Amino acid sequence: MSSPPSLRLIAHIDMDAFFASVEQRKHPEWGNDPVLVGVFTGRSEDSGVVSSASYSARKMGVRAGMPIFQAKNLCPSAHWVSVNHAEYSTISEQIFTRLFSFADVVELASIDEAYADLSIKAKGDFSAAESLLREFQTLVKKEWGLSCSVGLSVNKLVAKMASDARKPAGFTVVHPDEVSMFLDPLPIKALLGVGPKTRDELKEKGIETILDIRRAGLSDLVKWLGTAKGNYLFAASRGIDAAPLDPNRERKQHSRIVTLLQDAQSWTDVAPRVHDLVELVWSETAEKGQFFTQLGVLAISSSLKQYSKSKSLTVPCATKEQFSGEIESLFLLLLETEPFLIRRIGVRVSGFTAPPKQKRLFDF
Repeated sequence: MSSPPSLRLIAHIDMDAFFASVEQRKHPEWGNDPVLVGVFTGRSEDSGVVSSASYSARKMGVRAGMPIFQAKNLCPSAHWVSVNHAEYSTISEQIFTRLFSFADVVELASIDEAYADLSIKAKGDFSAAESLLREFQTLVKKEWGLSCSVGLSVNKLVAKMASDARKPAGFTVVHPDEVSMFLDPLPIKALLGVGPKTRDELKEKGIETILDIRRAGLSDLVKWLGTAKGNYLFAASRGIDAAPLDPNRERKQHSRIVTLLQDAQSWTDVAPRVHDLVELVWSETAEKGQFFTQLGVLAISSSLKQYSKSKSLTVPCATKEQFSGEIESLFLLLLETEPFLIRRIGVRVSGFTAPPKQKRLFDF
């Protein structure tokens, strides 16, 4: 029996502007016109946020998370579509199910991205892995009319950054001896794990590129950013990442948030929408067979201040009635803090764990 290859061949596959591309595919008459997928709140015609923007819209400055009214000002000629998670999830499942036949292990990172380990299937050969992935990329275009960008390297960290390097429909290979050459010139914001706060702290020290992080040394990074962050950046700036792929990866939390049609202030006003969220979250987690021990509620005021309350259970929640009662109690507790006008509300669950001894109970 041959030993497994010592060289890891890890790919990251990222669907390009996924939601917008799905909508674009359904409307060939739109050509290369800008396409924007929005989450409309219903409060007004322009109330809500952009969920996905086609690349032609991005060139005009539109980005996911941008308020719809702002996007309309930047891109007045765009075609607008309401987000359709059910359709996108179905297509995502179809695409990434096919990926399993090209790889040893697949980890679904989100609805539009996945990692694939091809170490054994490609026998440690980068050329063989590249051939398989190009075949998959062509398959996605042929069968679904969609494009994806692919990064191939020695670990998840570098593969993810490689797939981001050329979009859309990019294909970037970073061999083991090319990792430093690939990473060094990139700005620090390109390194996974460097958010705005860390970026600003590093820039204050004159750190502008990943090479600058690597040259800083471990002791300085720990002194500036703390042990955990310092150690991570020391390794990441060198392209070091030993994390394995997790084929059973689960989301750490599940949540639903809605914007109220009118600002509210009392439990009576928000109760119907809260109960809708409870029904939705319960059914969605039940469908996946998930059991949770942590619950939380969220309220965002008309001034966009955020309020939240949470609770941990000693045993997993087993009935919808229990779940509904706990969420109601948390909202009542939250509303006791101080009076404010509520614009948005949310419910979240986390702490997914093994099921309790009894099976999950549903309405009879």
